[in-house]
Amino acid sequence: MTNASFVNPAIREFFKSNLSMHSPLLTVHCQSKDDDLGVRTLKPGDKFNFSFHENFLGTTRFYCRFDWGQNYNDFDVYYKKKSPCKYKFSFVEDLYCTWLVKDSGIYLARTPGFPFPDDFKLAYTWLKKDSAISLGESFT
Repeated sequence: MTNASFVNPAIREFFKSNLSMHSPLLTVHCQSKDDDLGVRTLKPGDKFNFSFHENFLGTTRFYCRFDWGQNYNDFDVYYKKKSPCKYKFSFVEDLYCTWLVKDSGIYLARTPGFPFPDDFKLAYTWLKKDSAISLGESFT
């Protein structure tokens, strides 16, 4: 039995760095319209989590940016039925989304507790930062 609220269950987001040792540190910046959770810097093996409840209108949106050396990605970690972290059926129990950040990409598992390795599916690949353009450069 879970501690779920049948009226408004919790959405629980877990993040773990499983990047190679001696690689650049991972930074993760998560926020919603109302809450900025700040920038977290993770070494391989580090983790953090947060939880929240869907608002009355069902418009709660949390998005995160992941930066790792010359790689990055940013996406909604929770938003209606548009993100991979979503309810499969109905709002009857807490939703658990675990994001595992690896050299090969960002993986997701939707299971309570820490999932088994086979539970993770690739959700997003790394994008490369454009090293040819630096801040302050003009396009003209």
